[in-house]
Amino acid sequence: MFERKKKPLAVVKNLSKNLDVLNKSSNEKQIKKSNNIVIKCLNTMKDLLIGAQDHNKKSSKKRAEPRPQDRHMLAEHSVNMNVFIVLITQMHKMPFESKKTIAFLFNYLFKHECVFQEYVIGNPSIIWTIVAGYRPENKAIAMVSSKMLSECVKNAKLAHLILTSNELWRFLDTYVLLEEFEAQSSAFDILRSLLTLHPSKSNDFFNQHYDKFFNAFNNLLCSSSYVVRRHASKSMGQILFVKEHHDIMLRYISEKSNLKIWMNLLRDSSESIQLEAFHVFKLFVGNPNIPDDIKYTLKINGNKIVKYLENFQENKKVCDENFIDEKRLVMQCIQQYV
Repeated sequence: MFERKKKPLAVVKNLSKNLDVLNKSSNEKQIKKSNNIVIKCLNTMKDLLIGAQDHNKKSSKKRAEPRPQDRHMLAEHSVNMNVFIVLITQMHKMPFESKKTIAFLFNYLFKHECVFQEYVIGNPSIIWTIVAGYRPENKAIAMVSSKMLSECVKNAKLAHLILTSNELWRFLDTYVLLEEFEAQSSAFDILRSLLTLHPSKSNDFFNQHYDKFFNAFNNLLCSSSYVVRRHASKSMGQILFVKEHHDIMLRYISEKSNLKIWMNLLRDSSESIQLEAFHVFKLFVGNPNIPDDIKYTLKINGNKIVKYLENFQENKKVCDENFIDEKRLVMQCIQQYV
């Protein structure tokens, strides 16, 4: 038999009480004791959500069947006692495993409990506290913050909240340039999600901030950092290929300065970036309303581009029939301007 865990109300009350001690006490003994209790409460909450493990059998991975009513009560009491904003604020003081548990609890309740999701949406300070985990001084919690934020931006209301805030620009000029590779990559993932998952919201954003955004993003495409160029080229391709972004895409591929960036990326030292660049470059070439200055650019560079594309990525597995056909079509389109 599995050991019966404490009821949700008792666990959340105990968590709230000891979080308060951590916030207010200066007594090291008290702080250590409360910190241990907080860790135990977090583990108990996790057991209530996914079922407690049978500790009588050390080798057993079997868990008790969780009760839906425990999950509902845990969500309601967590909301009523406002414990998650405190947990997220104090997360940097906790052990790594406890940080992971906080992110797990947050995401699980956000996905499965409407009352918790509505609570997060109705309290923007929670989102700003999570986003602040990307700031350079908070690198100890960046990855855990990214797990919570990844779940939050799937919600259109929260995505819109970030898209209409100054934090969006911090992703572009700070968070995607972080030194830590994992944090930098996750920041690009969040930015890409914000700009692709909810096209009606991202379209509004692009229409209001077209010049500012694409100027900033083009700077990333021209970065001296391989990692930045790699993520930026991949992200731009995904943004432009969203069906609902069609008008934005047409505007972008009608600008000569943008074409030059992607022509340079076609010759990047990285074959991965070259391939991403090809998929965007073909949009410029295939534009049914191609502007005269882009026609002229293709005319004066056409022979060199065609010669380069003849052997482009030919030894890669990606060279399937579709890719070969696309490359042939792009070369034919260029040749008509030469």
